[in-house]
Amino acid sequence: MENLTDKCSTCSFPKTRIINVLGKDILVKNYICSRDGEAYREKPDNNQLQLSIIPTEICNCNCPYCVAKDTMHGNTLDPKILESVLRRLKEADRIRGISITGGEPFTDVVLLDEIVSMCFEIFGDMLEMSINTNGSGLHDMHRIKRIHDVDTIHISRHHYDDKINASLFNGKVPTNEELKEIVNSVSYKDIFVFNCILMKDYIGNREELHKFLDFNIEIGVPKTGFITAMQINDFTRAQAVSYEDIISRDDPNLLFTRRYQDYDLCRCQDGVYTSPNGGICEF
Repeated sequence: MENLTDKCSTCSFPKTRIINVLGKDILVKNYICSRDGEAYREKPDNNQLQLSIIPTEICNCNCPYCVAKDTMHGNTLDPKILESVLRRLKEADRIRGISITGGEPFTDVVLLDEIVSMCFEIFGDMLEMSINTNGSGLHDMHRIKRIHDVDTIHISRHHYDDKINASLFNGKVPTNEELKEIVNSVSYKDIFVFNCILMKDYIGNREELHKFLDFNIEIGVPKTGFITAMQINDFTRAQAVSYEDIISRDDPNLLFTRRYQDYDLCRCQDGVYTSPNGGICEF
């Protein structure tokens, strides 16, 4: 195992290292992000990774902010090849969790079910797994035999108003009423998280943030992950807004619980929102 960089100014170890995964050298981060201002910590020698699986590159939407649009060519994963790779990764003990993304994974629910079952069969019941979706296929969620073992279903949702939200996707996504029905159909509601991109003309100020979190509470989804739009084209550059201008520590409705810093690369913070009516959700 070879380290690549000099020691950083705030720690006694290199920031990056090279690890070998299935015969290929991969440059990876060698530290754990700083939590609440604490010192960065070196990762253990057995540096495990989060694996992203794309079952299909097909998507029913055409979102102007999509970071994957130019890499999606309509391909579909071969489950036999995937199984071979997963078993080799298991033997190498390199995987700590799996994220299933796309394309839209629910485009082929049979393939999605096969992949979810395969992952748990190979890595065991304690595998950390998430699925990212625009929500269009969630009515078929019950067809995933091991859906109860999935930790999180991330639902892309970028506005509380149905018409405005649909216009951002340029495709069929669930309405508020359909989302309520889906969430109420399961007892394990903690599985759901909304993913909301902060954009200037949409959820782009404190008032709109509060309305979105009130919507969160109304739908019954316990948490939203907010993120600033990646500036990949003219649309996202025009919609750019800093999350610190929207999610602020001087907001009396927000209680911040923890924050993480990855040098100058990125930062994030968690907390709890309390609505005027006493409802609560996480962000």
